[in-house]
Amino acid sequence: MNNKILLDVIEKRQGHYCHALEVNNVFELQSIIESLYDEFIKDYTLDDIVNFFNTIELYSLNDDNENSIYNFSIKDYILSL
Repeated sequence: MNNKILLDVIEKRQGHYCHALEVNNVFELQSIIESLYDEFIKDYTLDDIVNFFNTIELYSLNDDNENSIYNFSIKDYILSL
């Protein structure tokens, strides 16, 4: 696996990590991405960050927003930051 951030997180948390996000809407997803981006950009490349988010499992907590969440382009959003 070539996901540097994921490997580092798993190591730091001694294996106690679930690579998934549960969100209610796209705004919440964007906020999480922005927060983690700000943290990760200090130590990782943009490609590392995109790879981390592209491999994360997304779960919609709100059926009304399910399509917008699952159709949201995480990569495009990260590249726009």
